[in-house]
Amino acid sequence: MAKRSNLIVVLGLAVFIVGAGATFLIARDKGDSAPAAGKVNVLYAHGNIPTGMAGNTALDNGLVRTKAIDATAKPVNALTDPTQLAGRNATLGVPEGSVLTADQFAVAQTRIGTLKIPEGKTALALQLANVPGVAGFAGAGDRINVYGVVKDGPQGPAAKLIMQNVEVLNVNGASLASGQGQVGAPGLVYLLAVDALAGEQLVYLTSFQQLYFSLMPKDAPVAGPTPGVNGTQSLKVL
Repeated sequence: MAKRSNLIVVLGLAVFIVGAGATFLIARDKGDSAPAAGKVNVLYAHGNIPTGMAGNTALDNGLVRTKAIDATAKPVNALTDPTQLAGRNATLGVPEGSVLTADQFAVAQTRIGTLKIPEGKTALALQLANVPGVAGFAGAGDRINVYGVVKDGPQGPAAKLIMQNVEVLNVNGASLASGQGQVGAPGLVYLLAVDALAGEQLVYLTSFQQLYFSLMPKDAPVAGPTPGVNGTQSLKVL
């Protein structure tokens, strides 16, 4: 009887040791262990996280893990707890190995989840044919110049640069069909960040006249006022 009791005790101790070891290995693999002195735990991308993916989805798919880094290397807005990903979506693709920050995972504000409208602006959707819409080269985060084309102005048809450095919030080209760029062909839908006055101007021009966009280089300065071009100036040598 004593031998049997001793055997039960030994087996129980063995099971406890194996369980504790497995728990330690799992925690170490996920990076959930307490950080050493001078280090802090942060969330990082265990794989590439695509644009628009929900934070909880990335977590469930094993794309988010915890690791310890030097406290001095921790970004101010670094995410440190998986619960901080709730209700957030990746605003841009996050490369593998990156420390996750609040800027990379914005709180979902619209149906597409990743759109952040700048303060004081509205999001205005405009559909342009392929060529006037920069032929599909512009995307979310880019800046564009806007040209207005008036077909029946007081001095005849005219074109003028009317807005500069306008932020593109999103572009939906899913409706593009074969023959894009041709007159009357389906075009790109641009979501632009503009104030109310600019919105009125853009709505009028898209409804009764015509718009053209041009893509600006990153951090390019805005140009000065331009005189515009009408029929009498169109052949002016520049």
